[in-house]
Formats: sequence, C-alpha cells, structure tokens
Amino acid sequence: MNSPILIGIGAGLVSTALFASTLTGTMLSIVLFYVTALPGFLAGLGWGVQAVIVSGLVGAGLISALLAPLAGVGYFLTLGLPIAILCYLALLGRPVEENALVEQGTATAPNTGQVEWYPPGRIIAWATVMAGCIAAMSVPIFGMDIDTYRTNLQEILDKTFFSQFPDGTSPGISKEDMAPVIGLLIRALPAASAIVWLSVMLLNMWTAGRIVMVSGRLIRPWPDLTMMGYPRHFALGFVASLLGTFAPGILSVIATGFAAAFLMAYVLLGLVVLHVMARNSPFRFILLGALYLGIFLFGWVVLVVAIAGIGEPMFRLRERALGLGPPPDND
Repeated sequence: MNSPILIGIGAGLVSTALFASTLTGTMLSIVLFYVTALPGFLAGLGWGVQAVIVSGLVGAGLISALLAPLAGVGYFLTLGLPIAILCYLALLGRPVEENALVEQGTATAPNTGQVEWYPPGRIIAWATVMAGCIAAMSVPIFGMDIDTYRTNLQEILDKTFFSQFPDGTSPGISKEDMAPVIGLLIRALPAASAIVWLSVMLLNMWTAGRIVMVSGRLIRPWPDLTMMGYPRHFALGFVASLLGTFAPGILSVIATGFAAAFLMAYVLLGLVVLHVMARNSPFRFILLGALYLGIFLFGWVVLVVAIAGIGEPMFRLRERALGLGPPPDND
C-alpha cells in the first residue's frame, strides 16, 4: 500500500466523502469542512506529487459524477489544484552546489551535498495569492457588476436571515436598521472567504506535515518556521490590493479578498515574530496566553499582530531577540 497511485486514490475517496458530508448542513459538517483538505496533503507530503495529483483528480471526478459537474470543477479549483501546487512547492529543492531545481518525491536530487528546500515563507506567499484568486472567482457567481452583486447577495441574506422570523423581520429590528450591517457583510464576503480558505489550507498542511513526520514518511526535513519571511515584492502586492479596494465597481470587491489574504499572511508572520521574541522570557507562556486570549476577545489585537509582521523586515525584531542574520526567505 506504499504505491503513490493507490495512496492518491484512497486520499481522493476520503476527501470526496468529507466534501460531500459538508453539504448536509449539520453541525458535524462544519467540522468536516475544516479537514477536507487533510487527505490530499497527507498523500502529497508523504508520498510525493504524483499521489496528490491522483487524489485531486479522483476527488474531482467522483464529485462530478455523484453531485454535479460544476461541483467537481469547484472542488478541483478550490482544493485539488491548490493542494497539488502547495505540495509541489513544499517538496521542491535543489542541491546547494547546483542551481537547477529538482522535485523531491518524483525525482531524486544528485547526492552532492545538502539540499536547499523551498522556503516556507514563499509557500505561504503563494497560498496567499491563491486565496485572493479563489475569493475573486466567487464574486462573478453573484454578479458581474456591483449592482447585480449587491442585489443577489441582498436577496440571499434576506432569505437566510429574515426568513427565520414569522413576520419576516426580527423583533425590534427592521430591514432598514439592518441595512448597514448587511451592506458590510456584502462588502466583506470576499475577505472572509479568503481568510477562511487560507487559514484552513495552511492549518491542514501543517497538520499533515506533522502527522507524516511522526510516521517517518515526510519527504523533506521539517522547516524552521521561526525565521520564515516573505519575498520583498510581497509587500507591494499588499499595497496594491489595499489601493484596489478604492477602485470603482466590482474591482473593489475583488481587491478586498486579496487585501484580506495578505493581511492574514502578515498576521501569521506577526505571530511567529512574537513567539520568537517571547522565547527567552520566563513569562513566555503567560505572555503568549494573554496574546491569544486578547485575539479571541478583542478583534483589534489581530491588527497589532499584523503590524508586527509588516514591520519585521524593517525592524528585524527576531534578529535582535536571537542575534541571528536576516531571514533567508527575504533574500
């Protein structure tokens, strides 16, 4: 059962079952939604790119046959293809003495010394761009222009929220009172979908990596996440997406998804920075516990964490805390 093809088929079957279960609308379906990507990452990180490609194709084919062709396409674009790309990048390495990249798991690198693996920060950067693209792909489903988009989402929210009450309105709250809130929800939908997708994918990738590492199947060494960083042009993408939110029409809605994805990536980097800074403190667990409690209770704390991530390339907070050189991902 060590064949990558057999592993990929098995992972595709499990992922299909999980994906179909998310459509039941039960509380359990919410939990299953967050682990739908796990089988694909397990196959890719443990058995190579061939296994994860087979997993994605099997999942997309089964969902197309069992549910609808459009559902299969959606599965492939939002799960199958992104998981394959992320696994390919994670298993990409090159011998230190050579310049050519070689794919680990499907081809063997020359035994000429240490292997330089694709940096984790760049993997997150690619995942961030994919999150923005997936959020952008969801926008035309509701309308190709801003008025149609708002009208269709307004009708959906009316049916899902106000239809829960006998007279069509919540006691003490009219539709006019809810208009600003609904308008904010409509505007923030691409941002929310980008953040959720990015968080779910990276969490599943991290979990799968830990599982296959414990089992002895991890193809590449576990990366040092404490010094990860993003490419220099990553900040330009963040600035461009923020400026795009001021664009007219539907472009501003699309840019909102990209801006939220970039912001979430900087939140992750900020958490890494704060973890490194607290490493040598005797009150480390108290400080980190207070940090996560503040994030849970007060949403604005996330912005502070993001600022730490945004300012890291300039202030080198981790280098000051550890006395090390610049993060390798920023080269």
